[in-house]
Amino acid sequence: MKKHILLLSLTCLLFQGIGVSCLEEEWDDDYTNPQENKEKEKEAPEDKEKDKDPIKDKEEPKVTHLFTDEEMKYANTAADADYMTEAEKKMILLCNLARLDGTRFAEEYLKPYLKGESSKNIQSLYEDLGNTRDKPMFLPLKELHQAAKLHMDEMIESQTLGHDSPNGDSPSIRIRRLLPNVYATSENLGARTSSQDLALDFTIQLLIDNGVETLGHRKALLGQEEIVYDRIGVALGEGPVSGYRYVCVQDFVRVSR
Repeated sequence: MKKHILLLSLTCLLFQGIGVSCLEEEWDDDYTNPQENKEKEKEAPEDKEKDKDPIKDKEEPKVTHLFTDEEMKYANTAADADYMTEAEKKMILLCNLARLDGTRFAEEYLKPYLKGESSKNIQSLYEDLGNTRDKPMFLPLKELHQAAKLHMDEMIESQTLGHDSPNGDSPSIRIRRLLPNVYATSENLGARTSSQDLALDFTIQLLIDNGVETLGHRKALLGQEEIVYDRIGVALGEGPVSGYRYVCVQDFVRVSR
C-alpha cells in the first residue's frame, strides 16, 4: 500500500472543459406597491384568473430534489466554513452528494448537465456512480483550504498549471507543512476556459476525468481508491493559468489508518 499519493496525472493540463455547460436562469421578482396589493385582495377570484400571465406561469422553473432536506444538511459539511466562498462550499456539497448516493446524484445533477452527451468516460462514470453509496462524507479542514488556495495563487501568479510549486514543493510538502501528522495526502487540479457555475462545472469535469487513463481525480472524489480520503480543502479562482481562465485545486488527506 502506498502511504503517500503525491501526484495525480498532469493530463489535467489537457482540460478544455467538457463541451457542455450548466445554464443558470435568474428570475427577478417584480416590485409591487403595498397599497396595490391591498386593492388586489378585494378583486373577485375571476378577476385574479384574468390577471394571470400564462406564459410567465409556464416559464417558472420547477425544481425537484431527489435528496431529502436531512440528506442535504448531512452532506453540506462546509456550510459554516466562513473562510470559504459559496462556490467552494457548494463543490464540497456536490462531492458529498455523489458519495452519499451516486445514482441519485447522476439523476439530479449529471444527466441534466450533460443533456444527452455520451462518451466512454461518461458511460463509465454512470457505472461508477451506480456503485457509489454511503461513502464517508468529506469534512472541510481550514489548513487544507489554505494549502489549496496557496497553490492556486501560486499558479495564477506564475500563470503555470501543475502540481509542483514554483520552488519545487510537491502537494504533500505543502499540505504536511500545515498538517504534519496526516496519514496520506493527494491533490486534484482542474482548469477551464469558461464556466457558468464553477462548483458544478469543475465537479463534473473531474468526475468524467477526460484524458486521465487512471481516472485518479474521479476515484479520489468517489472514495474508490485503496485509501479513502475523508478531509478536503477546495480553492476555486480566476486568472490566466496556462491559457485557461479558471482553476480548481482540491487537496485531500486521510487523517488516520
